[in-house]
Amino acid sequence: MSKAAVGGVTTDGGGEALVDISVAQSAFFGSLRTRSVFFRMLDQGFRRVPLRTHLGIISASATAWIVGEGDPKPLSRLTLSTPALMPKKAVALMVMTDEVARDTSAAGQSLVTQELRGAVSDTVDAEFFDEIMTGAPSIPSSGADQVSMAADLRALLAAVNVTGAGALFWTASVDTANRLALINDGKGAMSPTGGEFLNLPALVSGAIPAGTLRLVNASAIAANADSISLDVSGQVSIHMNDYPDAEAALVSMFQSNGVALKAEVSFGVEKTREDAVAEITGIEW
Repeated sequence: MSKAAVGGVTTDGGGEALVDISVAQSAFFGSLRTRSVFFRMLDQGFRRVPLRTHLGIISASATAWIVGEGDPKPLSRLTLSTPALMPKKAVALMVMTDEVARDTSAAGQSLVTQELRGAVSDTVDAEFFDEIMTGAPSIPSSGADQVSMAADLRALLAAVNVTGAGALFWTASVDTANRLALINDGKGAMSPTGGEFLNLPALVSGAIPAGTLRLVNASAIAANADSISLDVSGQVSIHMNDYPDAEAALVSMFQSNGVALKAEVSFGVEKTREDAVAEITGIEW
């Protein structure tokens, strides 16, 4: 018995819907908090507002006065801007052999979740920092000794901790986290992968340039994310190229004994205060 070859189904227009992957979505979404700065702050610090919603952001605060009996009362002015929390989409697509995809052991599940989790979290963090660092203070480090370190930290705190309230987080590049972990003077229980510094949570991200330490007031940032979508299909055809716009032949997963896995999440972020974040660069403490 023979059968004519059938062209692979594509996902762009007329393709069949991808079926849900056997990995639990809620567990995968929760696991992003252990790696992603954005998802950690989403869980513990951001002002969570619905996506595609206009925000009332204060650009000039109201002012109060002390007035005497019978004196005229000044009029206070409050200026608001209303940007929308528009979502952006992060997608990670990977291909593996059918044999690996069918391996339901702990090793097979770990391979899938680690790769997709890393791809999604790093991409979301990079876009998150691009958004919040626009127009934020960037201060060169003043030196490499303890006095310079104290001056740099004081500059960050002065730029961000304006009201004495909020959810403050240190976010460090990998090399800066390594340096902070070696500081043994009571500033906190810091490790190369994060911890606490000056009694504030300290997170580490590969999306931050080397030699950089940032202080983020998460309560001055509005953000949210949709539930992550995890899909798998052995019937789609894929352009096997890192750059979607480049020319490449379609490869059928069915004909090549492959399985495509896709992780996709929509998220949005918007600063509600200009003093939400600041950074020190060129750190050599």
